[in-house]
Amino acid sequence: MEILSLDLTNFRNFSAQKIAFSKNLTVIIGANGSGKSNILEAVSLLSGIKSSRVETDLDLIKFGKTEAKIEGTLDVSKLTINFQVVDETLRGSPQDSGQAGQAFVRKAYFVDSIKKRLLDFVDHFSIIEFSPFDLDLVVGSPSLRRHHLDILLSGLDRDYWRAISSYNKVVVRRNKVLLRILEHQAKPSELDFWDERLIEHGVIVSRVRQDFFEYLNFVEKKDYSWELKQSLVTAEKLAKNRERDISAGVTLSGPHRDDFQFLFRERNLEYFGSRGEQRMAVLALKLAELEYFAFKKGVRPVLALDDIFSELDWEHREAVLSVIGKQQTIITAAEPESLPKEIFKKAKVVELR
Repeated sequence: MEILSLDLTNFRNFSAQKIAFSKNLTVIIGANGSGKSNILEAVSLLSGIKSSRVETDLDLIKFGKTEAKIEGTLDVSKLTINFQVVDETLRGSPQDSGQAGQAFVRKAYFVDSIKKRLLDFVDHFSIIEFSPFDLDLVVGSPSLRRHHLDILLSGLDRDYWRAISSYNKVVVRRNKVLLRILEHQAKPSELDFWDERLIEHGVIVSRVRQDFFEYLNFVEKKDYSWELKQSLVTAEKLAKNRERDISAGVTLSGPHRDDFQFLFRERNLEYFGSRGEQRMAVLALKLAELEYFAFKKGVRPVLALDDIFSELDWEHREAVLSVIGKQQTIITAAEPESLPKEIFKKAKVVELR
């Protein structure tokens, strides 16, 4: 699984940019603001991952433009994502609806010029990325950690993708019924159908997440570990908590309440870890995810390291260097001096101006 080249049109700060990658190691050097992180973002989007750096896809399109394109040539196929700004006001008169419309982005996915569903598009390319933003996984909200899990596991398992998508829709619909019951507009028995659907999809989500963490803690046998805090959904639990859910107007148990902790020698790093320990724990997680992907798929994803070497101590630099040669790797840095000298002996260097 390798990306040979990337062609960007009106994406982020680039009007037009093409980069050819080495099949082994590519180092992208550029000052802050030159767009090196945007390149990795574009590569990640080719894997079907939604960008976590923007609130809406409108921010991915160069200011003043209405269309953008990401095109990646792989060793076996070509992937394309087209972005088109659509003005909602064109669909009808704002006066008729009582409110102004809002622009949004319509995306289309192509494999070798053949249009695909996103579900089919994601099978063709995968990437594991480590960036400074990932430190938020340790200290950020549980929803951020769940989102990270869902992105990773959905790219590995179609059943998980379907289950988590369906589960989230069921939670929304069940919550609407709870509110209607609270307002005396529906009967509690109307929850029975949604409880069954919640269990049907929630069981799959919980099982895949549990398998993943069992693998993580089996592979990473050193000081770091990860503890999954699951909120399992069963018929007995839903029945027991029904009145509580009705009073709150929301579903208070289930995988949408899951969380996980980063541990260093059994110590919770969210509360008792230095920034350095938190950084190393995220790096350990990413490297373990890399091995999990290879274990599940039989191929290794691309590894992307976004300006992280200046943040690592000697031991963890060595850990990264030891894994670089196992798959195609893309590294970014603001200054060449921040990277170990031995990297340049085997790397293709791309400089952004």
